[in-house]
Amino acid sequence: MNALPGTTDSPAFSSTPRSYRIRLKIAPADWEDAWDMCRVALHYGGVEVSDCCFVFANEERWLVALETLGFRFGPEYFEAIES
Repeated sequence: MNALPGTTDSPAFSSTPRSYRIRLKIAPADWEDAWDMCRVALHYGGVEVSDCCFVFANEERWLVALETLGFRFGPEYFEAIES
């Protein structure tokens, strides 16, 4: 089968899904708050893919989780990862 003129398989235009992740940074002294931080991530649709690292299905849920974590615990307790 021939491709249409002017079409290319450019990686810049591929339909690879974006990934929205939050990695919790919990110091040993803060372990009592760890469960609450994980519950916030889970409440907004996060799925734990590794120890204290949550992936979100879409940007909206990710942003709300980031805002809630920042408000309740502070930005020093997590890292936002978008790819």
